[in-house]
Amino acid sequence: MLETSAIKAMWRLNESTAFQAQKQTESLFVEIYQYCDYHFDLRRGAKVSAFALAMSSGQAIEQFSYQWFMTRFEDFVYLDRIVVDSSSRRQGVGSGLFELCIAKAKADKKTALVCQVHDRPSNKIGHLFVQSMGFHAIESVMLPTREIVTMYQRSIAIATP
Repeated sequence: MLETSAIKAMWRLNESTAFQAQKQTESLFVEIYQYCDYHFDLRRGAKVSAFALAMSSGQAIEQFSYQWFMTRFEDFVYLDRIVVDSSSRRQGVGSGLFELCIAKAKADKKTALVCQVHDRPSNKIGHLFVQSMGFHAIESVMLPTREIVTMYQRSIAIATP
């Protein structure tokens, strides 16, 4: 696990840059971080300029979206968030983090990468990003918070002859 200062730096970046629905208290961010077994971060010197957090299937996590995917998929990685500092956007940083997630998921023999993107409140950039990364919309779902999200899936299964 990363040192506390690195997690705090990720939380600060999340709060200053992330889509509004991803913002949360520091303690909730740390809790989510601890659930994640996929952690990737990019730094410029000591500053975290981007990060990705994801959770593999089969864990006892009581998060609504994660559980939604648990009832539908066996082997997956739930991409909780990719956050990129505004000064580093449109330079392939988010795509690079995404590719790291895929590489690890394939090495772990997972068959799908899944995520949710908000419709209400709207996150048009998030939808465009995941679609450009090969995700396909599965279903629109209302969360217990009354926010509406689209659930996405991308197959990463390795075909065998």
